[in-house]
Amino acid sequence: MAVEMNKPVNVRLTPIQEIKVAKPATDLYVGQVLKTVVLTALTNDQVLININGQNLNAKSSHHFTPGELLEVKVVAATSQEAVLEVQQKNPVVSVLQNALRTALPKQAPPSAMLLTLTQLMKSDQIPSTVSQHIKSLFNSITNLNQLPQQFTQAVNNSGIFLESTLLNWGKGVTQYNPQVDFKGQLLQLLNTLPVDRRVNSYRVADTEIKQLGRDPLPLPGAIPQPLSKDGIPNLQNLSMEALQHVLRDQIHQVLARITAHQINHVSQDPQEGYLLMLDLPIKNDQDVDVIPIMIKEQKAKPMQQSQWSFSFALNLPHLGALQSTITLQAQQIDIKINTEHAEALETLEEYQPDMRQIIEDLGLQLRNWNLKTGLEDNQIDVANLRLLDLRI
Repeated sequence: MAVEMNKPVNVRLTPIQEIKVAKPATDLYVGQVLKTVVLTALTNDQVLININGQNLNAKSSHHFTPGELLEVKVVAATSQEAVLEVQQKNPVVSVLQNALRTALPKQAPPSAMLLTLTQLMKSDQIPSTVSQHIKSLFNSITNLNQLPQQFTQAVNNSGIFLESTLLNWGKGVTQYNPQVDFKGQLLQLLNTLPVDRRVNSYRVADTEIKQLGRDPLPLPGAIPQPLSKDGIPNLQNLSMEALQHVLRDQIHQVLARITAHQINHVSQDPQEGYLLMLDLPIKNDQDVDVIPIMIKEQKAKPMQQSQWSFSFALNLPHLGALQSTITLQAQQIDIKINTEHAEALETLEEYQPDMRQIIEDLGLQLRNWNLKTGLEDNQIDVANLRLLDLRI
């Protein structure tokens, strides 16, 4: 099944800025990088700059502010004139890094928020507008028994592609409805909640740095971890006002997590392969679960095919926590399953013949079936996360 996951092409956010100066007393050579300061903005597209202590009149169609520090590179030099190109800092990386720095301290998986929504639905004091949006959100979540047929739609509606869907929807070139997008519905629900006038409303308890290595942070090196519902507080004794404030905080945390997933997705170097991480809400018979997912491409060497892997984690009532990675290369499939409890291995082993037959019916071959006790840990480098002053 094809999933609409096209990465946007790189675009230049600012045009190349050039400065032309009469050749200074000091010889300049092509490729030389210099520091310069803008002294005065003159008329007729001229500006006074200082290079190596020399004040020079320069021509440029761009506006520069007096006192502005520039790094320029000599791209052409003749006996009469030198052309300097203003070196741009990478604005895309800077913007993304700042956005990630903002999102990480607030992020949290949607498990607790979905539990709060479930409790709100049982209350007869909930405002009708809030109730309507919560019902709409739950109705849009894919049922577990429909997931194989609706997986593509579920991924596209997970919130990761909301902005792309809105753009294409406005052009009339997408089949996906942004009204049922998970992130879009959270934003609509947030708009129905009372305005939060508390000071520092997003601040929650501090977490030790060692815990960050185990938390399912949406960062490169993360491995999908089963999301436990243990430790999620019971909110039944809170007033409706307090409960809505808690829900507002939780929605902001989930939105921050989706944003972090989006940033990591667009930050991935195409030369290193495709990478997508997301949390997929799924309805079962009892409630709503969240399945962390990672889709990853390992670029192949020349004349070879790339290797794709699909990793996920979940908690099953009778088997406990599981992690699985399905790897596809050419027509070969490898399946690896890590279990929290050793007793689950025997049950899973019984499914190997059925899984092999399903794979063969698809024209593929099961190459490896690997079961192992013990969950895999994240491979996130947390050594420098103190610099972010993270508060999870």
